[in-house]
Amino acid sequence: MKKNRLISNNINAVNKAVTILSNEEFTVIGFYHDSLSKPTIEIEHHPKCNKFIAVGKAMYYRHEGYYRFGQFELNGCRVIWKERDISRLH
Repeated sequence: MKKNRLISNNINAVNKAVTILSNEEFTVIGFYHDSLSKPTIEIEHHPKCNKFIAVGKAMYYRHEGYYRFGQFELNGCRVIWKERDISRLH
């Protein structure tokens, strides 16, 4: 029953985070969860992501080819996005 409660609590956290993201004009494109880590919500890149990076509310955690991946925390969930890194085109 302990795992069921954990999963239920995480589903509630995801639901609340998705509502907050929607109210902030972010587009959610998916989410995933396992019992070992925070729920992860994937969003489309939005200009607000750049603002979050600039003020230290978010950070880039990976570069892969011409893309970089950012993240921030919201309501106990990890929120991630992928964006094209044009600085790597030169």
